[in-house]
Amino acid sequence: MNRLVVKVGDVLEIEGRLYDVVPDKQAGAALEPAITMSVDEILGAHGERALTSEEFEARFGDLPSDGEG
Repeated sequence: MNRLVVKVGDVLEIEGRLYDVVPDKQAGAALEPAITMSVDEILGAHGERALTSEEFEARFGDLPSDGEG
């Protein structure tokens, strides 16, 4: 059996996909798919952009708020 020594914060490539080594709930480590694109990059790839503050307020300003930000 082969053993790979990694630590939390490392990034691994497995079969062409990137994974972050993250802490788990038992003080160990787990693998999660790495986030390799920013929100702006994802939106741009689909021909979209983030809403301005004014656009957001115009579309969602009348929604009830929970008062937590």
